Amino acid sequence: MSRILTVAGREFRHTVLTKAFFLGSVVVPIVIVLVSIGAEMFLKPTIPPMAGKLAIIDGGPALIAALEENLAPPKPKTSTIDPTQRPEELVKAAMAEAATQTATKTRPDTSELRLVSQPVQELDAIKEGIRDGSWVGAIEVSPGSLSPDAPRGGSAVIWLAPSAASSHVDLLTGSTRQAVVDARLRGMGMSPEVVRAAVDRPSIETIRIGSGGGEQSESKLTRYLVPVGFMILMWIVTFTGGNYLLMSTIEEKSTRVIEVLLSATSPTGLLAGKILGFAGVSAVMLAMYLLVAIVMMILFAAVDLITPGDIILGASFFIIAYLMLAAIMAGIGSAVSDITEAQSLMGPAMLVLMLPMLLIPVITEDPNGTVAVVASFIPPLSPFIMVLRVAASPEPLALFEVLLALAWAIICAGGMIWAAGRIFRVGVLMQGKPPSPLEMLRWIRYR
Repeated sequence: MSRILTVAGREFRHTVLTKAFFLGSVVVPIVIVLVSIGAEMFLKPTIPPMAGKLAIIDGGPALIAALEENLAPPKPKTSTIDPTQRPEELVKAAMAEAATQTATKTRPDTSELRLVSQPVQELDAIKEGIRDGSWVGAIEVSPGSLSPDAPRGGSAVIWLAPSAASSHVDLLTGSTRQAVVDARLRGMGMSPEVVRAAVDRPSIETIRIGSGGGEQSESKLTRYLVPVGFMILMWIVTFTGGNYLLMSTIEEKSTRVIEVLLSATSPTGLLAGKILGFAGVSAVMLAMYLLVAIVMMILFAAVDLITPGDIILGASFFIIAYLMLAAIMAGIGSAVSDITEAQSLMGPAMLVLMLPMLLIPVITEDPNGTVAVVASFIPPLSPFIMVLRVAASPEPLALFEVLLALAWAIICAGGMIWAAGRIFRVGVLMQGKPPSPLEMLRWIRYR
C-alpha cells in the first residue's frame, strides 16, 4: 500500500505542481477576471453626444412629441431585483437589469438635442447643413405611416453625416420606429404606456403535484441548466484527469521510465498509484470549478437549487465516472508508444464518451423514460446519465433505483479497472506496432 501511495503522490505532485497546471487552472481564471475588470474600467467606448438641431421633415405634433419622449435622456431607475423571488425570476431580473445598464452606458447624451419641424422644401438646404455640421441630421416619415393601416408598417428616412457614430444611427433608428408606433396609438385614442403594459407577458409558475400529494415548483433553471451544467462539469473534469493519466503513461513508456518504476512495484500497484494520484488532480480541478459555481449561486441566491443529497450522489457518481474513464485511458496508454498511435484507439472510446452529451435533450425531457432508465445501467454512460436524471427529475427518483444504479456502476467500474490492469501488465512493456482493440480484449484473458 505504501508503494501505491508513493506512486500516487509522485503523479499528483508532477501534475499539480507544474507550471502548465498552475497557469491553466489558476493564472488563466485570474487573468480573465482582471481583463474583464480592466475592460470595464479602461476600455469603455467613447460615445459622442448628440447636440444641435435635428430636423423633422413635415412631422406633425404627434410624431414630434413621441420622438421627444423616445430621444429624451433616460431617467435613473431603481433596482428591480427582489431577493425573495424564485431563482428563475431572480436570474431573469438580474439579466434584464444588466442589459438595461449596458444599453444606458452605450446611449449617446441627448440632453442638448433639439427637434425642429421643417417643411420638405427645406430638405436640400438641411442636407447641406448636415454636411457642414449646422444640423445633426434629418428624419422624414413617409406619408401615411402614422395611419393604423399603413402599408407594410410605413417607412422613414434618416439623413446623417458620414462621420456620424453608429450609436447615433442605432438610437435614431430605434427611437423613430417606436415614435411612429406611439403616434399611431395616440391617434387612435390609446396610451402607448397602457398598451405596452397590457401586452407585457405575465410570469408563469409551474407547480407539479407529486404522486404522494406534495407540490414542487418547477423552472427551466432547475429542470435544465443545473443538471446539464453539473453533468458537463463532471464530464470535463473526469475527461481531463483521464487525459493526464493517458499522457503520463505514454510519456513514461516512450522514455522507458516505466521500466524503472516497475522495478520498484508491480504493474497492478503502479496502475493503482497512477489512478489514485490523478484522482487527486481531478478533485483539485473539480473543487476549483465548484468554488466558482457556488459563488455564482450565492450571488444569484440560488443555493437552494442543490440539496445535500444531490451533492452526495453527485460526488459518488463523479468518483465512479473518473474510475471508468481512468480505466479506459490507462488501458489505451499502456498499449501504445506515442500519442499518434493512441488516437486510433481513442476514436471508438470518444464515440462512447460523447453519448451523454448527445442524450442531454432526451434525458432532461423525460428523466424516467425508457432511454434514460436503460442508459443508467450502461457503462461508462451510467454515472453521467444518473447525475442528469437525479437533478432533472421533477420528483425524487426511487431510492431502490438509485441504489441499484449506484451499486451496478460500482461493479462496472471495478470490472473496468480489473480489465485495465490486465491490459496494463501486458502492454506496458511492449514496443512496436500498436495492438488492435480485439488484441487488447485477448490480453484480458491472458494468465
